[in-house]
Amino acid sequence: MPRLTSTPGRARPVLFYASDAMVRATLLAAVVIAALAVSLSLASAQDRGAAREACKPDYQKFCSSVTPGGGRIKKCLADNFANLSDACKQVVGSEK
Repeated sequence: MPRLTSTPGRARPVLFYASDAMVRATLLAAVVIAALAVSLSLASAQDRGAAREACKPDYQKFCSSVTPGGGRIKKCLADNFANLSDACKQVVGSEK
């Protein structure tokens, strides 16, 4: 049964009481999760940038006519794996 708290003029049910420690812990967890998400996004963006640089000449040679999107460039590079540079092979091979 919910407890009733009184305020001037009316009573209202209170279904949940959050302690200050619980609120602080929840906020801290949210901040930590947000910080991890941002750092993972930055690391992922750096990895993509390195992959683009490693495969740029191979992309221009074998896949420049391929329309980007839907994994078509990755598929093109994988289809031409034997002809790729060693740096691009490492990137394409690690994504399999």
